[in-house]
Amino acid sequence: MTRTPRRAWIGAERGAGSILVLTGVMVVLTVLLVVATLGGGYLARHRAAAAADLAALAAAGRVWSGPAAACASAGGVAEANGAVLRSCHVRGEQVEVVTSVAIAGPAAVLGDAHRRARAGPATSANRSSGGDGAGRATLPAPGWTVPVHGGYRITARFGDTGALWSGGRHSGLDLAAPVGTPVVAAAGGRVDVPGGGGRLGTVVVVDHGGVISYYAHLSGVTVDSGQVVGAGQRVGSVGSTGNATGPHLHFEVRVGGRARDPEAFLGPLGPPR
Repeated sequence: MTRTPRRAWIGAERGAGSILVLTGVMVVLTVLLVVATLGGGYLARHRAAAAADLAALAAAGRVWSGPAAACASAGGVAEANGAVLRSCHVRGEQVEVVTSVAIAGPAAVLGDAHRRARAGPATSANRSSGGDGAGRATLPAPGWTVPVHGGYRITARFGDTGALWSGGRHSGLDLAAPVGTPVVAAAGGRVDVPGGGGRLGTVVVVDHGGVISYYAHLSGVTVDSGQVVGAGQRVGSVGSTGNATGPHLHFEVRVGGRARDPEAFLGPLGPPR
């Protein structure tokens, strides 16, 4: 009987082991490629959809200024949210926009992610405001919620004028409530700057991906810098720190560094809840 040399047997075993290792590596790389492809496409579609919603709302807030002004506003908001405004059409009192976001990574072969959104005009009650961009869109942005968890009273709206505010015009929405009332994130995002000092007192800033929300005059903070929060998650408590005449939440929304009417994102607020 012929015996296989031990050295040849060991070599064959090592060869089989190398093939198994190579196969395992290829499987892992394939899985990672599929995940990257699907993830890149999902994130791009999500960002395009969010940008379309916000761009449509911004355009609706300027519709009374004319189609050119409305679409210029939509383009700026889309760009601030990492998207490109592909089309903008104003038909009477309705605005329709299409935004796109380039898909990165292996999924780039699929082309850009396109999303369409529509929004209505500012309410008739706000039409007489002079078309200065302070109009309120009738449709709220998806997923946004009132940032005070409990009863509140609106004491100042966006665009109100008076000596109480620097620059003479109010840049947010004031919701009066007892000290300690829970303050929640109006939408999901990442906490950017929790801290204090200045006219806003103790403040939490949340980045929603190009749209920034501010929660000011807080008596306390319950989140940390870099923390990811969801819509309705507590970020602090109502207070009267900073330049405040009484306990309330100053809620402010900025797109591309420019203050926007919070009720364009929340929807028009009626009686206290």
